[in-house]
Amino acid sequence: MKETDELEPQQYERIYWDEDVPVKDVRKSALRKLVYVGGGLCLVFSILAIFIKFPDEVELPFVVKSDQSEDIYRFSYPVYILENFQQPGNKVVKGQQMMRITSPEIVTLVNGYIEAERNLQIFSSQKILSVQKQREIISTRIRKNDSRINETEHELAVLDSTWKSNAARLQYENDDAAQKHEQNKKLFEEGHISKYDLIESETKKLKASDALTSARQEYQKAKFNLSSMNVQSMLDNNSYGEELGKLAIDTKYDSISLVNQFELAKNRIRNTFGDFILSDNDLILIAKGSGTVSYIFDGDKQLKEGGILLKIMYSSSSLYAMVKSPPVLVGRVRAKNRAVLKVSSFPFYEWGTLKGHVDNLSLTPDENGVFSMKVAIDDFGHLKNLVQIGMNGNLTIILEEKTFYQYLFNDMKKKYYEATNQ
Repeated sequence: MKETDELEPQQYERIYWDEDVPVKDVRKSALRKLVYVGGGLCLVFSILAIFIKFPDEVELPFVVKSDQSEDIYRFSYPVYILENFQQPGNKVVKGQQMMRITSPEIVTLVNGYIEAERNLQIFSSQKILSVQKQREIISTRIRKNDSRINETEHELAVLDSTWKSNAARLQYENDDAAQKHEQNKKLFEEGHISKYDLIESETKKLKASDALTSARQEYQKAKFNLSSMNVQSMLDNNSYGEELGKLAIDTKYDSISLVNQFELAKNRIRNTFGDFILSDNDLILIAKGSGTVSYIFDGDKQLKEGGILLKIMYSSSSLYAMVKSPPVLVGRVRAKNRAVLKVSSFPFYEWGTLKGHVDNLSLTPDENGVFSMKVAIDDFGHLKNLVQIGMNGNLTIILEEKTFYQYLFNDMKKKYYEATNQ
C-alpha cells in the first residue's frame, strides 16, 4: 500500500504556489488617477471660486425699539379711580372701556363739554327751524315783488300803447285847430268873418294845445310813477337777497362757532385723558386702538399728581432694531444692506433669526462719537409676536458679497500697498 493512497490529490500534488505568481505594478496607474482626480477637483474649485460669493459682514449689538411708544396716562392733578375694567396683560380693542375716573377738574371739564353739546343741539333743532322760517318769509316777499314788477311792466306797456293812440288823435286835433285858426285869421282880415268867429277859433286852438300838453304830462307822470314802483320793487328784492345772504352767513357763523366750542370742550378732555365716554360727570377712558395693557395703577383709589395711571402698548406699532455703529464701520454701511438679527432671549439655533435691512443711518455722530443706525425688521420668523420692546442681541450686517478671487486680489493689493509704503 502506497503512502498517498489515503490522501487526496490536493494533499500531495503541487497545485499552486504564491511565490510563482508575478506581482503587477500599479503605481503608475494609481498616480495617474490621483493626478486626474486632483486636477478635476482643482478645476471644479477654480470654476466655483468664480461664481460662488462669500459675504463680507460686520457684527454689532442692537436694542429692539418701536416707532410708537407706549401710551402713558398721567395727569397734572390728582384723580380718583371709581372703577377698573382691565388688568395688566389684557388685550384691548378700539373703544373698549379701561377705567372710570373723576376729579374736581374733570367735573368742570365735563360740565363745559355738556353745555357746549346742548347749545349745539338747541341750535340744530330750534335755531335752524327759525332761520328756515325767516327764509320762507323773505322768499315770499321776493315773489310778491316779482309779481308786482310783472304787473307794473304790463301797465307800462298798456300805458305806452294808449298814449300812442291818444297822442296821434290829440296831435291831429291840435294841428287841425291851428290850421283853421290861421284860415280864420285870413278870412277876418278880408272881412269874410266876424271877430267873434276869430276868437272862437283861437279858443279851440288853445283848448286843443292844452289837451295835448295835459295828456302828455299825465302820460309822463303815470309812466314815472309806474317806473318808480318798478325800480323800488327791484331794490326791495335786492335788499331781500342781501338779507338772505346775511342770514345764511350769520347762521353759518353761529353754527361754526358752536361746533368749534363743542370741539374745543371735547379736545380739552381728549388732549388730557385720551379717548373717552361720559358717565354722569365721570370719565370712562377707552382704548384708541388694538393693544395690550402693560401697566395699571394698583394703589389706593386716589392717584397723586404726576403718577402713572395706565400704560397701553398698541399692537399696530412696528418694531425695529437700534444700533450704535463705531466710526470705523459706518463708512461701509449703506441703506438697504441686509441684516440678520439674533435675539439674546431666544437662542438662534433653536428659534432661528430675524431678517431685516438697514433703514437709515445718521449723518453725524452723537455726543459719544458713535453713529445711530435704524434696522427695519422684515421677517420675524418663529419669533413673531414674541419680540418685545427692550430686547437686545447681536446683528450681522452684510456689507457686500465677493468671490474667492476678489478676496485674494484684495489681500494681494493690501500686501502690495504695505510693501510699497515700506
